[in-house]
Amino acid sequence: MKSASFAITALSHYAKETGLSQYIIGFLVVSIGTSLPEFGTAVMSSLAGQGIITVGNVIGASIIDITVVLGIMAIIGKRIKLKGGLVRKSALPILALLILPLILALNGTLSRLDGGLMLVAYLFYIGILLKNEGGLGKMKKQVAWKDIWVDMVVFIGCILALLLAARWMVASSIIIATELDLPFFFVGLFLISIGTTIPELVVQVKSVKSGREGLGFGNTFGSIVTNMILILGIAALINPITFNVSTFIIPAMFLITSVFIGIVFMRTEEITWQEGIGLLLIYLTFIMTQIFSM
Repeated sequence: MKSASFAITALSHYAKETGLSQYIIGFLVVSIGTSLPEFGTAVMSSLAGQGIITVGNVIGASIIDITVVLGIMAIIGKRIKLKGGLVRKSALPILALLILPLILALNGTLSRLDGGLMLVAYLFYIGILLKNEGGLGKMKKQVAWKDIWVDMVVFIGCILALLLAARWMVASSIIIATELDLPFFFVGLFLISIGTTIPELVVQVKSVKSGREGLGFGNTFGSIVTNMILILGIAALINPITFNVSTFIIPAMFLITSVFIGIVFMRTEEITWQEGIGLLLIYLTFIMTQIFSM
């Protein structure tokens, strides 16, 4: 948590130096920072030959992002308004991006080819976002090295610390799952995902209290895309992932439903505290469904 926090600060400072908007900083820069715990978990679980933990983690973390994290953000903010054409335009492409890994996973395997396809899709969409942002004339063409070198050093150091922490977390999770006779998928879906989404929650609360809701919304959807496309793609490239499709279907459907509801909020450019409570109830329903299906 601490290493992710420092990494987010370093990335955000660098992004501000480039002149990026709050939404893009949240969607692209901060979301990558808050997804670093998932990245560390993905790398270590794939190296340990337990990529199914990554599948559970990214799906569980994404559902938490759109229900619990966004719900708490709405409850704290009471009524949050979000303006900006870029936000509306990015809604449907986000849904399309999230459907891609779910389709690729229907055969019960995520191969290295699938991982490569997801990375290409992620880079393509980020390129479109940056192109649209650059068209607004806000981005600086060059940033002086003296303004960012400290951020780069802090970021690299935090990545190393986070990978070490993730290695211990994955090893401990495997032991817990083995001793309690729990499927590795469910350990990633609940136990690990709750821990790895804490950075997103911290960013959301800070964004609402500081009046930067655009950063919070961008971080929510950016984290989901980063988890499901970038992180899962990297995990599949390291080591192909095989899993039971039957345990995957219900969480996948909850994810699509939750994201669709979140996109409705993006299109209406408003979310209220009552709707925030509704999002929390969706996650509670998800937990109950998974308990009864075990």
